[in-house]
Amino acid sequence: MTDKERILMVIISRIIPGLAYSYSMEKRNEYIDSCMLSPEKLNRGDLVFANTTMFPNEFMVGFVDNIETTHVVIREIGSQRLCNYSNESFTKINKDKLGYEILEGVQYQIYQKVLKAFSKYARYSIRFKSISFENNVCSVMGRRMFDSETAFSIFFPYSGKTSIKEIGRRIVEAEPDINKYS
Repeated sequence: MTDKERILMVIISRIIPGLAYSYSMEKRNEYIDSCMLSPEKLNRGDLVFANTTMFPNEFMVGFVDNIETTHVVIREIGSQRLCNYSNESFTKINKDKLGYEILEGVQYQIYQKVLKAFSKYARYSIRFKSISFENNVCSVMGRRMFDSETAFSIFFPYSGKTSIKEIGRRIVEAEPDINKYS
């Protein structure tokens, strides 16, 4: 499954049910935010869908790349292709409701490797908590089983060549401090 197919499936499976079962505008706004006639509500990196596009196309659901005075530049999911939309209304999708499956490319690959490293190298009582990316550094948080507090963090430069073993080594190195309590 491509990045684009996976992200669109996650949107369908998580956003649509949330909207279908929300009985109030407040609940609805937890999932989506209409930016009709308000392009100033858009930010770079927002996941949006075009509301008034007549014909389906590759850019109907995508990431905001840039906001200009005359148009909004949308990046196609799973690629670097760009499209200028003018005279269009957008709805923002709350990415927090979608989880890490909306990561793309190398970041998604690293996320998958981190999960495998936790399952292969971490002690039974240690669980994956979260992952984030800034510049070329990946930050991973771990937690103790049955506890939502962060027990440890690891940071490492990442690329497509980062291995599960390398991530696992970092987890093991971080564990001695936390395992005296588990």
